[in-house]
Amino acid sequence: MTAAAAGAGAPATVEAAGCVVVRRGRGGEPQVLLVHRPATPRHGRDWSWPKGKLEEGEPHAVAAVRETLEETGCRVLLTRPLPELRYRVEGGRRKRVRYWLAFTAPGEAAGTPSPDEVDEVRWCSAEQARELLTYPHDVRVLDAALAAAKVRTWPVLLLRHGKAVARQRWRGAQDAERPLLERGHEQARALVPLLSCFDVREAVTSPWARCVQTLLPAADTASWRLHEEEALSEGGFEADPAGVGAVLDGALASGRGAVLCSHRPVLPVLQERLAALAGDGERALLRRKLAKGEFVVAHVAGRGAEARVVAVERHAPAVGR
Repeated sequence: MTAAAAGAGAPATVEAAGCVVVRRGRGGEPQVLLVHRPATPRHGRDWSWPKGKLEEGEPHAVAAVRETLEETGCRVLLTRPLPELRYRVEGGRRKRVRYWLAFTAPGEAAGTPSPDEVDEVRWCSAEQARELLTYPHDVRVLDAALAAAKVRTWPVLLLRHGKAVARQRWRGAQDAERPLLERGHEQARALVPLLSCFDVREAVTSPWARCVQTLLPAADTASWRLHEEEALSEGGFEADPAGVGAVLDGALASGRGAVLCSHRPVLPVLQERLAALAGDGERALLRRKLAKGEFVVAHVAGRGAEARVVAVERHAPAVGR
C-alpha cells in the first residue's frame, strides 16, 4: 500500500495558532493574558490562551497575531516560538496549535471585542493562570512561556529578495536594475503581514532593485525608513566581503529589531555569523539556504559582544506557485 493510499480518508489536521501574551505587573512579576470562552453546543466553557484556526493560505504567525487581536482587542508583537500542541478534537480530527510568546504593541490595552467567542479577558499572575487554565496542556505552554520570558530578546531578520527576472533573460545594462517578476511582487505584498508580526525597528536593504522592491511594501506599511547598504549587494560583497559583516555587527550593537534584505551569494555569510552566536539546536536552522522571498528570524538576547541567538524560526510568504 502506498503512503498516499494509507492516508486516504484520514481526518485532516486542523491548523491553529495563538499567543501567550506577557507583561510585567506590579513588583515586576509576570502576568499573562487569558480568555474565557462561554459554553456552546459544541464545547464547554474554558479558560485558555487566545488562539484560533488559520484562514485559507494564512501563515501561522499571522494567524496568531490576528486571532489575539480578535479575541483580546490587543495588537501584539511576537517574540520566541513556544512548543506546539497536538491533540484530538471532535470527529477524531488532529489539531496542531503553534504558539508564540508575545507582548502588546505600544499603546495597546486588552478588551473584549468578540463577546460571542470570548466573554472575558483577564490579566493573571502565573499562580492565578495555573488555577484558571482548563486544560493541562495549556499549563505546559504557560511553563514554557514563563521560562522564555525570563530572557528578553529582540529580532534580527534575514530576508532573501523575491523572485526576479532571470539573469539570462535580463536585457538591461546593469544587473543592479534587474526587477522582480509579478510573482516576486506578490511575495513582497504577502510579506507585509508576516514582517509586521515582529518588533522590527530598522529596515536595511541592498540598493539593488529586486531587494528594494521586496522590502518596500512592508516598509511603506510600517513607516520604516528604508536604509540602503551597498555592502548587502552582490557587487558590494564582491568588492569588499568584510563589509557585510560590519552591517550585521551594527545591527547587533544597536539592540533594535532589524530586517536585512540581501541576495543569495551574500546571505550565507550573514547566516553563518549569526550561527556562530547560536547553540547547536539553532545553528542548522540558521544555516539552511533561504528560498526567494523567505526569511529567517534570529531571536537575540543581549547586544554587541554579548549578543547570543536563543531561538530561530523561518517564514515564507504564502503565494501561488
